[in-house]
Amino acid sequence: MRLERKIAYALAKELKDITQEAKLEALAVLTATGDRIAFYAGDKRANSTELSAIGAALVAAARLALERLTFAPINDVMVRGKNGFLILKSIGDFHLVGGTSDIEEFKNAIAILSNHAPQIADILSYVQIDDDEIPTD
Repeated sequence: MRLERKIAYALAKELKDITQEAKLEALAVLTATGDRIAFYAGDKRANSTELSAIGAALVAAARLALERLTFAPINDVMVRGKNGFLILKSIGDFHLVGGTSDIEEFKNAIAILSNHAPQIADILSYVQIDDDEIPTD
């Protein structure tokens, strides 16, 4: 998905601030369908396409589970692995995905993503998404 230059610069600044505040090894912004808006990975082995698709699948599964249990709407999805953590922060039609291998940074990253979410939501409010890309409830 291509962004207008002004939106891309504003988003890049916000994401740069996040990566400076939180020691995330990967950071992405994606749509609910997995379209990548932005991507950063300190680890060159991270694949932006895979992370976006997997992030969208995790969000979709979490959204369905929360709806079935009447806990909706979705705010965050947190996945703990043996060697790291993945955070998915819902911001309307978009999601922030961050990953870290450090538990202390994981706690910090949750707070930082939450603090930056309103600004990112405001920036992305100018991005047009085709109606067929937004999942229906």
